[in-house]
Order: sequence, then C-alpha cells, then structure tokens
Amino acid sequence: MLNFLQKLVDGVKDIYQKAEDILEEERELPLSQKLLNDTIERYVTNNVDQIQDLHAEIYDGWLRLFATINVKGVSAQLYVDLYLAQLQLNRNIQQLVFEQKSETHVVRVDFDKIIKKVAFQMVVLYYKFKGTDPLGDILSRLGIITVHNGLLYLDLGKYLADNQKVMRVLRRVEINRAELRENLFVLQANLNLRALFGRNAERLIDEFTNDGDDQEEVDITIIEGQVRTIYPNEVDSK
Repeated sequence: MLNFLQKLVDGVKDIYQKAEDILEEERELPLSQKLLNDTIERYVTNNVDQIQDLHAEIYDGWLRLFATINVKGVSAQLYVDLYLAQLQLNRNIQQLVFEQKSETHVVRVDFDKIIKKVAFQMVVLYYKFKGTDPLGDILSRLGIITVHNGLLYLDLGKYLADNQKVMRVLRRVEINRAELRENLFVLQANLNLRALFGRNAERLIDEFTNDGDDQEEVDITIIEGQVRTIYPNEVDSK
C-alpha cells in the first residue's frame, strides 16, 4: 500500500505539471493481483500471529480469499468467495467492506491433539444448526475484522496509522471506491489536486516525492487522462 500510494503521488505530480485542466476528474488506478497480495501480506498477515497465509484471486466482480489459520493447535486451510461492497482510503478512514458470495469452504484441517478434532467437529455442527457461516465469527475473534449486518469490515487503519508516509499520502488523495476485474484491483481515485492542496500543491508534492526512501519498481504513468500500469517483477521485501 505504501509503495502503491507513493507512485500514485508521482502520477499526481505528472498530472499537475502537464494537464491542470483535467485534475478534477476521477482516475482509474489498476493494482495488480500480485501487488495486492504482497500488500495484504505486509500489512495484515505479518501483523496477525494466527494467520499463516492470506491471499486473493481476483475475478470479474468478486474475489476468492484463501486463508491458512493456526489457532491453539488447530491449523485450517479455508477459502471463501467475496464481493467488495465498499472501499475507503482517506485521511480519516482506511477500510474495506466485503459481502460473502459463498459459504466458507474448509480445504484441510490438522490437529495437534485428537480431542481438538472432536471439538472442531462440534463447532462445525453448531454452525450448521444455527444456519450461519463461521467466517465472520472466526475472523472477528482473531481481531481481523468486525461484522455488522452481515458485512465484513476490514479496518486497515490499525495497520497503517503509525506509518507517517502512508498517512501523508492519504491526506492528499482520496480513494472512495474500487472495482474488481480479472487479476486487477482497480481503485477509483479523486485526484482533485487543487481542492486537496490549494496554492502550495507543487511544493507539497515535491516535499513528498523527494523523501528518497522506500522506492518501488511499480510504475503508474498518468498522461492525458489515461493510466498505464507496469507490473513489477519484484516487490520490496517485507
């Protein structure tokens, strides 16, 4: 996320210098599936001890989320199909909201003790009796999401709030929705630079882009209202 947003600001700088008359238009900013998964790993997986793996496969209009969770000697491989209901990335809110498209599928479960297998089977029967899917309860108990009215809320703020560079970008660029396409997570960004920065737009952007650290090989070029994404062969190490 940090590196993607940094390149977003680089693109904004290019727009400001070359095409001031199109600044108020909304822009599509394609994020590759690989970069999305590297971002999930860096900001979610690496910060939650119970998650061994978390990654997504993106399709048109929905995604399949795979997870390997290890809780108290029970290791479970799961996947679930999700719709992206809402996305907000700005200075105040960094949040994704998902709606389940399918029930949660259990691929494999390993237990360090037989009694835990019995307990797991009882939990499965409990949710079948209730007629509800366990995903929301599992992830909320791990502190990963919150559940409200059947929707799954992933708050990225607790992972990003202490990252000053990310928050500096989000004070200047608002991303209020996204679209899922085959292998792409397409952000819809409002690049109204004049409204966000005022008279000091160029100075503020230069201040950010000249920091010189955390450079990323992803190249997002915005020229005459079009966005072209060059996918990275490598993404920075975690």
